[in-house]
Amino acid sequence: MILYTMMPQELVYQTNESDYAKQKLVSFQGIPVLVNMDDSQTCTVIRIMSSDPAHYLHESCFPGAKITLS
Repeated sequence: MILYTMMPQELVYQTNESDYAKQKLVSFQGIPVLVNMDDSQTCTVIRIMSSDPAHYLHESCFPGAKITLS
């Protein structure tokens, strides 16, 4: 198979599985989000995993936001 693309190789091919070891699917205030665990309680939002448009308008839950799990 030949792949003709101008995208960098890092974007086309997956990285090591160890890069995904810190990612978890959690519920933050009723919104399912994919997070990258920084510490045991703090994490960074990677992706909102909901199809509800109201969840994307939430002021403290957006990709890149630092949240604290309780």
